[in-house]
Order: sequence, then structure tokens, then C-alpha cells
Amino acid sequence: MTFPANTGFAWDFIERLYARMADQLAKRGVRTLVAYPAIGDTPRTLAGSAAIPVVLDTQLQTWSGRASMMKFIRRENVQVVYFTDRWLWSVWYRFLRFAGVRKIIVHDHISGARTVPTGIRRAIKSAAIKLPGVAADLVVAVSDYVAERDRAVALLAPERIRRIWNGLDPIPTSSEQDLPDIRGVLQLSPDTVVIGCASRATPEKGVAVLFNAFEELGHTSAEPLVLVYIGTGPEMNKLADLRNTLACRDRIHMPGYLPGAASLLRTANVCVIPSVWQDALPLAVLEMMARGRALVATSVGGVPEMIEDRVSGLLVPPNDVDALSIALETLVAAPHLQDRLGRAARERASRLFTADRQIAEMLDTFQEVFSS
Repeated sequence: MTFPANTGFAWDFIERLYARMADQLAKRGVRTLVAYPAIGDTPRTLAGSAAIPVVLDTQLQTWSGRASMMKFIRRENVQVVYFTDRWLWSVWYRFLRFAGVRKIIVHDHISGARTVPTGIRRAIKSAAIKLPGVAADLVVAVSDYVAERDRAVALLAPERIRRIWNGLDPIPTSSEQDLPDIRGVLQLSPDTVVIGCASRATPEKGVAVLFNAFEELGHTSAEPLVLVYIGTGPEMNKLADLRNTLACRDRIHMPGYLPGAASLLRTANVCVIPSVWQDALPLAVLEMMARGRALVATSVGGVPEMIEDRVSGLLVPPNDVDALSIALETLVAAPHLQDRLGRAARERASRLFTADRQIAEMLDTFQEVFSS
């Protein structure tokens, strides 16, 4: 892990993946140690699993850190190192192999675009990555977008890359029916049409674009309509300032961070993921698909692999206020379309994006690597 235990957000998802992998590997006699830079309280996401939390600097940034990791590898007889969102190749990986590591796996969840190397930079990078022991033995890419980026930018050989989509457990409607929803939390009337968004308050999430699109929508909609943005982060003050300049400011709710945001939004009429950068495979999309919500999302990164446009959601170009406003207007005015897209989204999630499928594909892929 690159973050301390119990950091939350998307790291909870990753830690739960570690826990489930550890349980499956334990059946094969494999011990799994999950290394954190710091542990305060016992990691809640590993509780009850076969995963063993340890404190260890795995950043490979300092000589002391590298020495400590090599000592740990030797002492614990570590055979496989499984990094999340780390370098796809590094000269320091040779040191880990010298200490006894047989295989290095990197799970690439990282969002964003990268510059394809050209000229002398490409030649140097191509030569470096072919040096013995410096490249990861396997890169698990969470989307086709990430896999292609790793081939084009990192210059990894295609046979070292596997695309394995993230997955969630199915979410039966009955499992959340007694939990609070966003209308109850904000004391909204039952007939209020709710557009919901949950994300970190950072520029790349595109929340400002959503606010401006909602402003346009507010002038044309005759429905009792609100926008609820759940989240916190470095851009919260700027977003609040933007809201205060809009005519629709009284209909934009910003309750801040709320635990269980995806569950709270399960009764929203429309959910929006307005990212303006190349999201790898956003969990916010999966969580709403699994709950059968009508979705509007930007066509970035791995999102088009998740949502079939006009079949299981609506896709719009990133950073396009007019296109986003039109898509929202289309859904707000058509409850039957909301229902149809929501049902299709739930079916697609239950067929292609399940945790069981993800674990099975990862175990099969790891077995190929271990046996090579």
C-alpha cells in the first residue's frame, strides 16, 4: 500500500481485493502479507481475512527503505511482490529479485493520459526496459484503455499485460432498503427529482462543469429539481464560490463528505460522473451501475468499456457543458428512459463487473505467471 491503513476512498476497494485474494491464496498454502507505510488502528478492510498487515516502507525511494525491504524479503521468504499503482519497470526491481523475489506484479489503476515517448527518449526507454529484471513480470491493467497506455507509453511487451476489469459484489435492492437515502438525509420531498454526484473535489473530477450544466438545465426544466454533490477535497471552496454565483444556487446541495455516498444516492433519479480526465475504470460508475441507476458519464478512459451509450447510460464529451446539460434534460424529462437505462446498467454490471469474476481472472493469471 502507498497509503496508511484506513485511509478510505478507493483504497478501501483495493484493500478488500487484497483480503479476498489472501483468502483464496491461503487455500493453496500461500501466505499474504499486506505492507503499509503506517498502521494506527487495525486495518478494517482486512478484518477476518487471511491477510496479515505489516508496517514496511515499500516505496524504494531511499537507500534505507530499499535495505529494509530487502531484509524483510529475506526474513519472510517473500516469493512474489504485488504492487498497486507503482512503476511498471524500475532498476530497483533487480534489487528485490537479488533478495529472493521470483515474480513482480503491478496492478495499474492509475487514471490520466501519458505522453508517448518518441525519438531518443523512446530509444533509451526501450533499451532500459529490456534489461534483465527491471520490468514487472505482469501488469494487471484495469481497463483496455490502461492496457493500451501501458503498451504505448511504458513500452511493455503485450504478453506482460493482462486486462482485468474491477468488480463489485451484486447489491440486492433489499440489502439497502432500511438504510437512509439522500432524500431523507436532506429532508427533500418524495417528488423532488434528484441528480446526484459523488466524487473527490478535485479539478479532474469535473464537478464545476456539472454545476454549470445544471445552471443551464435549471432554466429549462419545469420539474422540482435539485443537484446533490457529495464529496470533499481541495476544490471545495472554489466549488462553493462557483455555486454562489449561479441563479440555481439554492437547488445545489453540498453536504460534504458522507459515508456510504453510493448507497445514499441509490434513489437518485440520475447519477453523473463528469470527469474531465482519463479515468482508468471509475468505481463511482460501477457503484451506480450495480444499483441500477440511470447514468450520465463522460466518454473518457475506461468509461466507454463500462457504459454502452444509450443502452446502459448516456455518454457525453468531457468538459462540454452544453452536451452534459442536454443529456441531463433528456433523462429528467423521461422517467421511462431512466428505468430502462438503470435496468440495463444493473444487468451489465452483474454480468461483466463482479468481484467473483475479477478474483477468478486474477488467480488464473497469477497461476500462469507463477508457473512460467
